[in-house]
Amino acid sequence: MIKILLDTDIGGDIDDALCLAYLLREPRCQLLGITTVCGEAEKRAAVADAICQAAGRTVPIAAGMDRPLQPIPVYPTPEGAGALQNWPHRHFQKGDAPGFLYQLIQKNAHEVILIGIGNMTNIAALCRQYPDAPGLLKGLYTMNGYFGAEPLPDPYYNWNSWADPLASKEVFSLGTATHRAVPLEVTDQLTIPADRAHRLLPAHDPLADAVRDFGGPWLESTGKLTLHDPLAAVLVFHPDICTFERGWVSVETDHAPHMGGTAFTPSPAGNVEIARSVDRERFYHILGEVLRPR
Repeated sequence: MIKILLDTDIGGDIDDALCLAYLLREPRCQLLGITTVCGEAEKRAAVADAICQAAGRTVPIAAGMDRPLQPIPVYPTPEGAGALQNWPHRHFQKGDAPGFLYQLIQKNAHEVILIGIGNMTNIAALCRQYPDAPGLLKGLYTMNGYFGAEPLPDPYYNWNSWADPLASKEVFSLGTATHRAVPLEVTDQLTIPADRAHRLLPAHDPLADAVRDFGGPWLESTGKLTLHDPLAAVLVFHPDICTFERGWVSVETDHAPHMGGTAFTPSPAGNVEIARSVDRERFYHILGEVLRPR
């Protein structure tokens, strides 16, 4: 079993819900806890709890930081949270996400992999408040960064960095035993039309139904699904599904037109491994198999 902590901005894009569903069904995953981040983190925690309950699970959850370390001009809200009325869930107050994470990391020193699939605010705050935390992790896996050849249409496309550039910079500078990041240009290869997304989710399955309900608004508005976040989770259990390059990552925190932009410098001495390619068909096969109820 692999001990996992998940930090997520669940409640908007359906891929966060799919990532959580994968972890709940992955037989080798021991999900120790969940923290939520970004606007209205309490509602996001309730969404995470509803999905866990749909899977018949009770997982410790802390509603984390809803404001970034570095201010941005928007306050994102979880548009999928309207479906909470349809699902049993606990109600949450704002909690101490860094303290919650640290307690579990310290209790399971060198055994925990922390997966970050939202903006990096909770994780950066954890490492500010508890400087020994990175050294106590077995690994850090994040969906963060863009290192493609073509410029992005707008900096916010690189959302998990743009939504808190300073936190992204601090997390990319950490010295964890393993830090693997799946960037946008790789996860963009995992884009499927909305109808295929529905086929990933089995019929007559409460967990799949909950994912559909909470992620439905996103699918309807976009007509497609890019499986950014599930790749970060699948990678923990199938590390050969991607190829990697080691190096250093810098993050723009000063120049507004490029805020949150990430740049990669290859180096054998680097502290981060970024994914360079993904085996798409194998990824789809693994995700579909694990999501199928047993």
